[in-house]
Amino acid sequence: MPKRLAVIGAAVLFAVAGCSDSGDESATLVTPAPSTAEDLAEQPAASAGGACILWDYDFIEQAIGIRFAVSAADQVEDTSTCVVQTLSGAWPDLSLSVVETTTANAEVFLDTRMPAKATKLTGLGRAGYRLNAKAAADHGPTVEIGWLSEAKQLQTVRFTFAKGASAADVKDMNAKLLDLAKALSTTNG
Repeated sequence: MPKRLAVIGAAVLFAVAGCSDSGDESATLVTPAPSTAEDLAEQPAASAGGACILWDYDFIEQAIGIRFAVSAADQVEDTSTCVVQTLSGAWPDLSLSVVETTTANAEVFLDTRMPAKATKLTGLGRAGYRLNAKAAADHGPTVEIGWLSEAKQLQTVRFTFAKGASAADVKDMNAKLLDLAKALSTTNG
């Protein structure tokens, strides 16, 4: 299985790099045969690095009831991020962002980090908020929960629905995402 993915990757790389005779002005793009979900070996979410090391697909599925299979991460200065998606499309997706440390207290967090239309949450870290946003042209509504953890980290989880999510779906995800945030929230100890 890994050899097949390596061959596909190499073929795409050579095609994109424009490997052709120097006299040939028209490079041919080689498109590998489509793969099915069964052809792909699921790599652990944590293998992407970044904030992905804080969760795995089973943990997420138990918390919110959706199975993800693809993860990507990034790190910029002291902020780590992770996004997980299904194999079936760009949405739904779930993202996590963690700022390693902050000097902000709860008051500063709520004054400067809480979006204008967000509602204040209690029982999550030192301070927290929830923001529900309406559907956009290419995806459904979003639910975002941000908080200042007891360990003075800024953490944010955001779930983006595929098109067609109902108000009941959003209400249900509010509770599930809060439970996920509580499970992820860091403490002093």
